Formats: sequence, C-alpha cells, structure tokens
Amino acid sequence: MDFSKVYYKSEGFVEKAIGSEKVLVPLSDNVADMNHVLTLNEVGTFLYDGIDGEKSLDEIFSLLLEEYDVTAEVAKRDIEQFIDETVNKGIIIEKH
Repeated sequence: MDFSKVYYKSEGFVEKAIGSEKVLVPLSDNVADMNHVLTLNEVGTFLYDGIDGEKSLDEIFSLLLEEYDVTAEVAKRDIEQFIDETVNKGIIIEKH
C-alpha cells in the first residue's frame, strides 16, 4: 500500500460518536440506511478521524504510533485493513 496517498471522507455517511467508538450510518436519498450501519472500534475511530483530505497515510501512521502502544508492523497492518475496508464500502475516497 502506498502510504503517501491522501484520503477524504465520503459525504454519504452520518457519524455518531459513542464513547471511544464511532457509528457510521450510510445515507440513501438523505435517509439513514439502518440496515448497513458500521461500528468502528477505538483504533478505527482514530484512523477515521485522521482522514481529512490533507494528511497522508504516512502522517496518520506516525500519529497512530504516538497514540497507541503498537509496533510499526501492527500499525501498518491495521491501517491497510482499515483503508481496504472503508474504500470498498465507499466510506473514504482516495484524493487525486
């Protein structure tokens, strides 16, 4: 995965924080689709919040290492899995 890439959040989701987690609800014609709700755990929430259309994955990777007691290998794997899943679901989009 190219960690120099930058991503931004799709406008097709509403987010709601619940403690250290976040719930993402897809919108269809401006109506919440409660059948496809996605819950992010604490690390997923941290990564999602870091996606801002400005920071590269490399910058988010560095922030993740500062925030959590994980190895670089685990952090990279978490980011790769998060990006793959959220891009495939249309939650985040690669900035060109």
